[in-house]
Amino acid sequence: MSFLSSLKSLLASEEREHDARNDNPNFLIRPSRIKHMLQSLMESHVQITIVLDDQSEHTSRILDVSKSDIVLDQLNSRVAHNKMTKGATIQVEAKHHSVPFNFSTSLISTSRDGGYIISMPEKIYHPQKRSFFRVPMVNIEKYKFTGAIQYSENLVTGYIYDVSFGGICIAVYSNTYIKKGDILSPASMTLKGGNIIHCDFTVCSIKRSPQEGFTRVGCSFLDIPPAEKRNIHQFITECERERARK
Repeated sequence: MSFLSSLKSLLASEEREHDARNDNPNFLIRPSRIKHMLQSLMESHVQITIVLDDQSEHTSRILDVSKSDIVLDQLNSRVAHNKMTKGATIQVEAKHHSVPFNFSTSLISTSRDGGYIISMPEKIYHPQKRSFFRVPMVNIEKYKFTGAIQYSENLVTGYIYDVSFGGICIAVYSNTYIKKGDILSPASMTLKGGNIIHCDFTVCSIKRSPQEGFTRVGCSFLDIPPAEKRNIHQFITECERERARK
């Protein structure tokens, strides 16, 4: 299955009610999500660390991802390469968008090119603040956000930093007072082509980032109308397809 096909399958599954197995945002358990994230590491040429039984660490990268296994690049160390025997248990460690990405697996065999074929993990440690898959925005200034803090005269303005089927993260440059639990109502955000979505939000997290020059405000959708929900889902799908093509 191609990367885009995998992505389409993942996004379709996210639209449905997520099952109880994935309520813990610290782990990826759904096979479609695991495969997609592994493909993301491969497409991004992310450097990974292989930890052997003797706790020695070695650098590699993902060369291929199939339905049942993963192909890793050959280790530079001959000593370490000789330890990569069939059935050996290894720990794979990496970071994706500065978030840990770790899992345990076993070696199935060596590949024709001297790499290693390992089994697909049953779960991956990848702690997230939200249970839904997040799509980061490119050129966030294109996607404006405006909302009023309920029962106050305070306005929140900014840009969409990332979006998911569960909510959005807003990049706020002003010093507007806002706290976790606030309701943003009424609120609106501008998507592609000037399409404006009207819905309410609940503030879930606030992270001030002096390095980025703005405050990240994480919000979940609140009582979103079905028509607006479909527009957002279509927007997410289009954005991630564009990222995959690049």
